Amino acid sequence: MVMVREARVADAISLAPRLREADRRECIAHTGIAPEFILPHSVATPGSTWAFEHEGECIGLFGLDAVDRHPEFGIVWMMTSEEVLNHKRQLLRESPVWLDKLHRIYPLLGNHVDARNTVHIRWLKWLGFSMLRVIPEFGVERRPFIEFAKLGTNTCA
Repeated sequence: MVMVREARVADAISLAPRLREADRRECIAHTGIAPEFILPHSVATPGSTWAFEHEGECIGLFGLDAVDRHPEFGIVWMMTSEEVLNHKRQLLRESPVWLDKLHRIYPLLGNHVDARNTVHIRWLKWLGFSMLRVIPEFGVERRPFIEFAKLGTNTCA
């Protein structure tokens, strides 16, 4: 059983060398920074990053970042090890619950995903994210990335 809890820097340090190859490539293509350096920094702010834990080991991280001057928009991200694929059913079942919690913080969620990261693209589409456009030369490696977004269902109360 996978538990979700607030992430710690130690989670990022242990996860970075075990990332799925697609996530590692995406991180480097976007930022030019190896996950071993960027993931601990991403987790340093408490309350905005969560860990997937299985049997005491971090098998994935996901987070939500603010966008300056856009208080209704949050940037969502996720990095995982191959181990998460062993818990696909549970994670698929619980993903909409977590997505709803994130939408309560920011009504509009989005980001960019490496066009080569087909696992995450399928998952995002399954969650109801719209693939808005392909940016042919994105990030430091100038690779194709797909911009995606989703508006929460309870945003116009």
